Amino acid sequence: MKGIIIKAYGGVDVLVSTSDLPTPEFGKNQLLIENYAAGLNPHDLYLRRGLLSSLLNEELPIVPGLDIAGKVVAVGSDVTTFKEGDRVYGMMDANEQFSPTGFAKTGAYAEFCVTREETLSPTPESISFTEAASIPLAALTAYQAIVKSADAVSGQKILINGASGGVGSMAIQIARQFGLDTVAVCSKESDSFVRSLNPGKIIHYDVTDFTSQRERYDIIFDVVGNKDFAACEAHLTPDGIYISNVPNENTFMAYQNPDLEETYGFHRRNRYNWVIPEGKDLKAITQLIDQGSLKPVVNRVFDLEHAAEAHHYVENNKARGKTVLNIK
Repeated sequence: MKGIIIKAYGGVDVLVSTSDLPTPEFGKNQLLIENYAAGLNPHDLYLRRGLLSSLLNEELPIVPGLDIAGKVVAVGSDVTTFKEGDRVYGMMDANEQFSPTGFAKTGAYAEFCVTREETLSPTPESISFTEAASIPLAALTAYQAIVKSADAVSGQKILINGASGGVGSMAIQIARQFGLDTVAVCSKESDSFVRSLNPGKIIHYDVTDFTSQRERYDIIFDVVGNKDFAACEAHLTPDGIYISNVPNENTFMAYQNPDLEETYGFHRRNRYNWVIPEGKDLKAITQLIDQGSLKPVVNRVFDLEHAAEAHHYVENNKARGKTVLNIK
């Protein structure tokens, strides 16, 4: 099968297109998916550069990518939810991408991939595979941070720092659906795009630093990771919560070892949201999509063999929604 592999860490040139990948094997609780499109996420860029090598312990070569959208080709003996021919989408487990030998047995940048049944949802009826591939990681990150980690309540005020990217554009829409007073932080250049998502207020970071203002928030969701808890604490209400989804070694250690959260600076008001590939949450997101309450935001589409060009585009342009790789 065709796909993209990483043989060494580095720039976009390390993304190698090949047609000689073996079709991955699947286990009892897994499905083999014919992949029609793959979402491109910051995780893929970090992986390519080697920034996650100490966290995931992967070995090269690997097939990158987590977001998939396609059709079920075959199912394991323990799978009960899906059958051959079903349209599905989801975020694969990052720690299940790699086989014991180090060579990827799955990965979204390929014609076929394997994931657990629990990571998938039926694809929304109202959108294409390309649009579906833009949803899972970004929407799950926003949904789990706002609805589950922050336990948001209608009427609360939320600030989303990094509102124009994949996660940010999902966060605005999800916050609105749960009745939150939404303040979006983006560049002046991204104003028209972010405004189309209907936040309550927009702050241009290249004009005004929101931490220089006196306004307080019940939730500060830092999608870009450039404002830590110390910078934001004074801008939270007494019971306000700061949440970030940008990984580093400290947040990863705290996530892996809950007893060490205080050691790494995490507590009740300072939280890290490690996105989980949870099919149940994705089904709730699917319902919002089919109701017309949440819309995919696809910025650019590249063919799979142009994955290097897609990575270059994402790294050198202000994010406005998601970039997707077309596979079939």
